[in-house]
Amino acid sequence: MSDHIPFEIQSEIMKTVPVKSLIRFQSVCKSWKSLIHSSDFIAHYTGQQQHLLVRYKNRDDFKEEYVSLVDDDSFPQHRVCTTDPKIVTITPSESLNPWQVEVFTLSTRAWRSPYSTNLPSKSVNFFGLPVVVDGCLYWLTWDYVAFTTCGLIISFDMTSEEFGEVNLPDGLAHHECNLSMDKLRESLVVVEVCHEANKLVYNVWMMKDGVPKSFQKLYTISTHPPDVLIQRVMGFRKTGEPLIVLQTHLGSANNILAAYEPYSKSINNLGINERKTIYYNVYSCMETLILL
Repeated sequence: MSDHIPFEIQSEIMKTVPVKSLIRFQSVCKSWKSLIHSSDFIAHYTGQQQHLLVRYKNRDDFKEEYVSLVDDDSFPQHRVCTTDPKIVTITPSESLNPWQVEVFTLSTRAWRSPYSTNLPSKSVNFFGLPVVVDGCLYWLTWDYVAFTTCGLIISFDMTSEEFGEVNLPDGLAHHECNLSMDKLRESLVVVEVCHEANKLVYNVWMMKDGVPKSFQKLYTISTHPPDVLIQRVMGFRKTGEPLIVLQTHLGSANNILAAYEPYSKSINNLGINERKTIYYNVYSCMETLILL
């Protein structure tokens, strides 16, 4: 190809090639390897695929196993973009500062303090894993001094490295930790657990345009058969479909991981070891060239 196609066009073609193919292409010639490793190519690369990484524990031997599903039109068959990823740690501090916050950057491979010195209140308790949306980390929290119950979301801007607060609307803030957060496309969502007609249902609320306290209810996740119980909402596909764990017979130990279509209420079983699984975890991840 290199003898007949200008190198600039080769570069544009390779920006759309899957990551696995690019890894092999590094061995073709030195010019391709240099191109694939260049910061400009990585910054403008568009060929990465989104995956759902499913972790589950086998009931027979209690071993954890993993399955990676490509989240595209073939599912379940087998953006903020940064070239300097960061890791943030937040731990309680015994000093005058309420929290010890450290930031690790890939470019320096070192830990340092954040740019901003504003920190959350010492009385705030973080729980659950953070959600990353549009370059910000979000945590659900509660304040044991003010006696609030899951009424506050703490944010951390990965660019300015400043903390902020997002107040939930009154209709959600009163719930006693029956809330969870996730990412739906490029928006923050809060999932509210409620009891209706002696079964659990899940209301999905989306924060509108990043405006605090501006949450819109999208839909309710529920099932009609009386012998089917939704145990948990695990996350969302990039199409917007929730991923749920079902118990198909009340009292049964069998769990099913499925995709739920909120408007038709149809359920698509992903077929992952449902008869032997104790629990599932689902993580959305994107391929990257940064660590090549």
